[in-house]
Parts: sequence; C-alpha cells; structure tokens
Amino acid sequence: MKRTMRILLLAAGLAPLTTTLPGGVPCCELRYTLEAHPSTGAIDVTLTVHGYRGEALVLERPSQRPLVGLLTQDPEIEGVRHARWDLADGAPRWTYDRPAQGWGDPIQITYRLPITAERPLNAWSVGLDRHLLYAPAEALFLLPVMPSQTAQHAPVRVEWRLPSEWRLVTGWPGGSSFYGTRTLVKTDILAGEIGLSEIHACGIAIELGIAGEWGFAPEDVAQDIGAIACAARRRLGAPPVSRLAVMMAPARFPVTSGNRNGPRAVGFIHWNDGGPPTARLLAHEIVHLWQQFDAPAWFQEGVNDYLALRIAHEAGLVGDEALAEQLAEIDRAYRQNPQRERWTFAEEQLAAKPFGTSDGYLAYRKGALVGLSLDRELRLRTAGRVDLAALWREMNSRTSWGHVRWTDEEIARRAAALVDGGMESFFGGYVEGTEEVPRPGILLADMPPLPPPAADRGRLGTVAAFLQATFD
Repeated sequence: MKRTMRILLLAAGLAPLTTTLPGGVPCCELRYTLEAHPSTGAIDVTLTVHGYRGEALVLERPSQRPLVGLLTQDPEIEGVRHARWDLADGAPRWTYDRPAQGWGDPIQITYRLPITAERPLNAWSVGLDRHLLYAPAEALFLLPVMPSQTAQHAPVRVEWRLPSEWRLVTGWPGGSSFYGTRTLVKTDILAGEIGLSEIHACGIAIELGIAGEWGFAPEDVAQDIGAIACAARRRLGAPPVSRLAVMMAPARFPVTSGNRNGPRAVGFIHWNDGGPPTARLLAHEIVHLWQQFDAPAWFQEGVNDYLALRIAHEAGLVGDEALAEQLAEIDRAYRQNPQRERWTFAEEQLAAKPFGTSDGYLAYRKGALVGLSLDRELRLRTAGRVDLAALWREMNSRTSWGHVRWTDEEIARRAAALVDGGMESFFGGYVEGTEEVPRPGILLADMPPLPPPAADRGRLGTVAAFLQATFD
C-alpha cells in the first residue's frame, strides 16, 4: 500500500469569531497542527494564535494529572526569550513576556511531545507506537490562559497529520470537521489501525473505536454498551449530547482502567485477558456521561459506582447474585480502609495521596455504600415513589439554570425536598461524619421496589438498543 500522509481538517471553512478580553483586547483564534511520528514516538505541535495583543502570553496544560508516558519540551516562540516555567494548582504553565516591539500577528508556537510509552499505563496516560496513539486530549494541547468567558468563545481549529492508513476517533462532533472552543481538551483521542463501529441505542449514536486484537468480538462490547445506554436513558433521561465516543486500547500490564473525559467520550485501557471490560466498569464510565453536574468525590465517583451497578443490573448484564457479590467486594474494600473510622470524606480529600487506586479511597468505596443507603432511604420514606435516580435527575435539571457544582449541604437539601423531611441525620453521620455504613446485605433486605421510569422514558426499552449497528 502506498504510504502518504492524510490530513484531517477539523473546523475548516467557518466564519471567524472574535471575543474580547477586559480592556478591549481581542483574543483569539487558535489553530493547532499536530503531526504524529509513530516511528520515533513523538508528536510535533504547531499552535498559531491570531489576534492576541495582551501583555504576557501564558500557556498552560489544563490538567493536574501526571499523564504518564508524556514529556513536554518547552514551547518555542520565534523571536521571544525563553519562558518562565511554574505550576498553577498542579498544572504546568509557561510565561512569555511581551516583546519590546509587541506581539506579532499571528504568533506561532511550536513544541514537541515525546511519548515514552508504546502502550498507555491507564486511561489517564499516553501511548504511541507504530500502530496506535491513545491520549487524553489535554495531554496534547497547550492553551493560552484567558478569562473563562473569553475561553468559552475563542474559536479553535485543529488539523491532524497521520499515516494514511490510520483512523481517528474522538469525542469531537462532526467527524472530520470540528469547530468549537476549548471544550476540545475534554475528550480522549484514539488513532491508528483501529476498528470502528457505530451503535444506535435508544436514540443515541455511539461510535466505538477498538485498537488491537482481542479474544472477544467487538459486537459483544457494542451490545453491552447499547444495553447500558438504554437502561441509563430510561432511568436518568436523555444524555446531554446525542452522539458519544467510546474507545478501547490494550494496557501495558494486567490492569483495567476507564475514564469519562468531557461530555462525549469515555476511554478504556484494558489488559487483553480474553474478555471485555466488566459490565460494572463499562456502566461506571457510561453513566458518568449522564452526569451534567460536578459534586464532591464521594458522590461524583462513589454514588456513581453504585448507580452504575444498578443500571447494569437493570440492563440485564449483572444478575442478582453478581450484584450481591460486587457490592460485597465494595464493602470489603471499605472495611479494610485503615482511615474509615478517622476520616470524613472532606478530610480524605485533603489528606490522602492523589491518583491512587479506587479501592484505596473512602470516596469511592464508602461513597458507593452511601449511594446504596441513600437509595434505600429515599425509597423507604416515599414507599418506593422516589429513588436515587430521581435525585440524580433533579441535580441534572438544575444545570440549565447554572447550578453545576454541588456541595454536600446542597445535595442534602435537595434529597430532603424529595422526601418532605430532613436528611440531617443521614448526611451528618455518613457524609459529614465517620459513622459506619451497614453492610449491603442489611441494606438490600427490606429495600422497596424500584419506581417505574417516567412515561416518556418508559417507552424506550432495552430491546430498542440494537436498532442499528455497523462494523468495519
């Protein structure tokens, strides 16, 4: 096959959009060209900034995560002195002073990303070899720092230069055309010799990209994802977007890791042990896509883990016995945590080392049990009329009013409003305190049945998940 270079132009041919910084300084249109070099394990990036006339130019990698496998050489701007480097809340940034003659237009910035791993370590790391590239997008894109309102409207164009036989899947809408703002850094990227398929599940289009040879058929994963998406839609309502991207790549050693990165993409790094990722992990990340709010980690991750298990159970992927076993595993990790009688969730957030395994955090394991307890509490107080999914939908519904970030107190008040009674004792003991959560078997013993899904969601059953699926 003749090897050429293919250019994927994302966001071509659209009218420019001008925004203004305080003081009347227009900023900016950003254009990225990324060229992957699989043979050398590097990505060269050219960032062209149009319309910048501020003082210092500050570039930032918008992630506090280590992003294992990635090295970033200092960006270079022609004719500008070497940058000052520092960290801002854990995120690396480079500051360039305004030249005496002022900033040119455009400003051209170049930098190289040496990728040190052929396979990613986990879903929040980077890997590049002759066959694939996997990365969270924020690993690749350095961004000029600007006020948040300006950043929301600064137009972005991206051009990928990849080997001709490579394919690319991201959470960006529009296929080979992308026009947007800095939301582009909240997605994952999988490129290379990958298999692509598309699922249409209950009105949701899901693009599935899989790299490598596996001991299972991609159709099996697609069916599980479709079933989870339908069950989630029935319980949690329509997702915030109508098109999702799911990608999977092989891990470097025996581990399975997932992430939800932005509103449209989930990624799985999975050890090739012959089977696909578990239904629990698939559901955990996919249910995150229905999560339009930000909440403390015990709710964001722990309660999500329990609700995802429940969704997988409703989808028929986790049976009654498997549900009890997986809740027991969560319970064992919680009771083995040496800090469970000492730390509240807030204290763990301050004192625990970041980026560890899920089993090591109360927010994940105790949080899941608090989710089960909260589900039970809501159902008991309303004779099964209100459940955890109803609280979730209430929290999602308030994002359209600008209520995105929730505190413990706000979650407690919203839960209390749903049951016409106080939740002070529940939240004071389990969330703000260190009260021991009962074992899952006790919590499940007298759990009222689930309320039926709302009428507009009830018509979308799991059997509708597979209206169309295409593979190539």
